[in-house]
Amino acid sequence: GKLFSISANVPRFLKRFPDGKILYLIRDPLSVIPSGLSLVTGVLDKKFGFWNLPEVKRGHFINNLYQALVQLLLRFQSDWTSGKIDKTKVFIVHFDRMMTDFNNLMTEILKFIDHSPSENLMNDIIETAENQRKFESKHHYDLAKFGLTEKQIKKDCAPIYETFIEPEKVTV
Repeated sequence: GKLFSISANVPRFLKRFPDGKILYLIRDPLSVIPSGLSLVTGVLDKKFGFWNLPEVKRGHFINNLYQALVQLLLRFQSDWTSGKIDKTKVFIVHFDRMMTDFNNLMTEILKFIDHSPSENLMNDIIETAENQRKFESKHHYDLAKFGLTEKQIKKDCAPIYETFIEPEKVTV
């Protein structure tokens, strides 16, 4: 499942499911946060005309949603660095690596979940790897639309960059 809400409760989830394993996707907050804001406000706009609401009301909602999205990221990072998460049960998947090194990443994931792939699965992985390398996202977000700046997101999410993003740039 793609369950973003587990990120705020990984220790509790693993306690409840001691044999469970989690693949946790790490992506630059500069991509994750505007994507989440766009998704939620897009749904609200279709149903309730969100972007037609008074600017103050929109701004209040967007700020609260932004803070919640940041807290989801920071909670996982805090649990990860404080030792509350059993790291043998969680595999960190870097989004950029998923797009550029899919077949090697999948080999590591299969080992992590202790799964021997069939020939069909291996063929699917090879095909997906080729497609991933060619993929270009059509999503481009205007941070100003949400009253945000790159500097603010990087500041608010500094622990994410320090723990997961910057080390990746150094080692990959």
